[in-house]
Amino acid sequence: MQAMTDQMAPELQRPIAEELDFLIQQTGQDELTLLSRAMRLGLSLLYRQAVEQAFIDGVLTRAEAMNALGVQRVAEIEYARQALAQDVRRGLEL
Repeated sequence: MQAMTDQMAPELQRPIAEELDFLIQQTGQDELTLLSRAMRLGLSLLYRQAVEQAFIDGVLTRAEAMNALGVQRVAEIEYARQALAQDVRRGLEL
């Protein structure tokens, strides 16, 4: 999650209170509801990132990763892994 906020352009980073006030005004939801949703979304994102990394590192099996991430996301990771390996092989042949 920190990596995601680090990647945001500095001009896009706003104080949390400002973002929360905006969300309260736009959605009509109370602060507790919004913070609960934010916590759930944030934890879900962190979980998915950790599962992806564990799969890439070989800590999780393909079946475990598919159960947590879905078939499509595991296929995307495997494709990226194969493409990277192929690029490295090509680079070493130059």
